Amino acid sequence: MLPPLSRVGVQGTPPPSPLDFDYLKQWHHTLLSWSAGVVTFPACIGLFQALIFRPLQISNATFGARVFGICSIGTAGVMASIGLLGTSAYLLNFGTDMPEAMISSLDTRCILFNGVASAVWFYILGGRFHSVLPSSLVNPGAFANRGLTASFNYASNEKKKKLNIQGKQHGCHTCGRFWLIDKFIADHQPPLAVIRDMMLKRRYILGIFPTRPKIPNQRFYPQCNQCSQKQQNYLSALSRVKVQRLKLKWRHIVTHGTSLRLYHLWLPFPIIYHMFEPLKG
Repeated sequence: MLPPLSRVGVQGTPPPSPLDFDYLKQWHHTLLSWSAGVVTFPACIGLFQALIFRPLQISNATFGARVFGICSIGTAGVMASIGLLGTSAYLLNFGTDMPEAMISSLDTRCILFNGVASAVWFYILGGRFHSVLPSSLVNPGAFANRGLTASFNYASNEKKKKLNIQGKQHGCHTCGRFWLIDKFIADHQPPLAVIRDMMLKRRYILGIFPTRPKIPNQRFYPQCNQCSQKQQNYLSALSRVKVQRLKLKWRHIVTHGTSLRLYHLWLPFPIIYHMFEPLKG
């Protein structure tokens, strides 16, 4: 059990910060507090996907996805900081002083630092801001890498082998999973059904002159069987329910909160901020 932090004896004096301890001597305390933040950061990103972005139909293919991603990462970084401070205060036996001590440790500058630093560190580790948003089944997913050129035909055996290698390296482009998957499927993006639907739609200038639809270039991406089945079910239902599309409004959005990468590793930014705070003077 760690010894309680000494209190200031003057009545009315605010409690000390839960960060006021020797980081090197109490390395086990630092590690436990940091672990709370490390768990909180990806957990918040996953919750944002499920509770905010999916109901709002915001995916990695949405306009402004990078901005939504930066906001999500920054907010998750602040929540991870609160998790670190709360764990630290609990280990130091703050008791009823815990809320006040945590609030005093998170001033505006500290909150901004934690949010910005979390986003910058995420980017340094190779993360793409739009990748923290849910994937769309009718667009390249959040984990889509370079892929391979595609046509209306199915992928050749050579391309299937190359895509399987990409899948082993980067995971399913939709959900990010690569463990326990022996073989990946060559997924057309945009899907062939979407391209055919675009080709059948005729648009007219002034209601008289027909125009040729602009067909986007297709590429192959590795996809797992589970996401492929979800895509087939969605496109099949969409073809049957052309009028009642609202019933399918969430079914093309796939969350991936448990597919973690190196860029989900969060650093203890409140401790870093607190250590360098005396240098500001």
